[in-house]
This record gives sequence, structure tokens and C-alpha cells, in this order.
Amino acid sequence: MSQKHIVLENLICQESVQYAYQRAIQEMDRHNLHFAKIGMRAAKAKDHRFMMALEKAANVIQQVDENQRGDTRRQAWRAYAEQVETTETQMWTKAYTCAADGNPLENFMWIYGAAAFLAGYQV
Repeated sequence: MSQKHIVLENLICQESVQYAYQRAIQEMDRHNLHFAKIGMRAAKAKDHRFMMALEKAANVIQQVDENQRGDTRRQAWRAYAEQVETTETQMWTKAYTCAADGNPLENFMWIYGAAAFLAGYQV
């Protein structure tokens, strides 16, 4: 494993993913499409560094969701709405799945922008 991968793996944690996602929301509010387009280009190219950052971020968000709601989700008597994953978890997971399949959707361009930010792209 090269030094770049070790640094990138250590960089992606709950705090950095939350910061990148918050930054994506801020850029969306500012109508800064440049931020999103960088992520879309990386997703279409299936850049290795970008894909690894997107996968790690999706895993981090999934782990946070599991830590917060895992026991509740597994209780059979709970309502269906309490048993499914949060919207953010579903979006990040689906964004990664679509990008990994080679079919990135523009609906996830802000998530791709956040992943590009995590991967070290100049956004």
C-alpha cells in the first residue's frame, strides 16, 4: 500500500465526513456548481482516489447511523419508518453504488463533490 492510501484512509473519519458534507451543503446554498462538477467528473472517470474516499465516507456514515439507531432498527415491534436507514445513509450508499457501477447520477453531484473534497481535489 502506498503512502497516499495510508494518509487518505486515516483522513476519512466521522469529523472529516461531516465537515465535507456540511461544505457541500454550503456550496449548494451558494449555487457553486464548480464544487459539484469536480465531483461529477471524478465519478464519471471512476478515479481510484475519489472512489476510495466515497466508499470510506459512505461506510463512516453507515457506521454512525448504526451506532445511533442500530438497536432501535432491529426491534421487530418498531414502525417501519424507525427500522430503515436514515436518508443521508441511503443517499451516500446509493451514490457510491451508482458511481461504482459506472453510472453516476447527477442527483448525487453534491455528494460526489463532498467525496472529491475528501479525496483532496481542489474544490
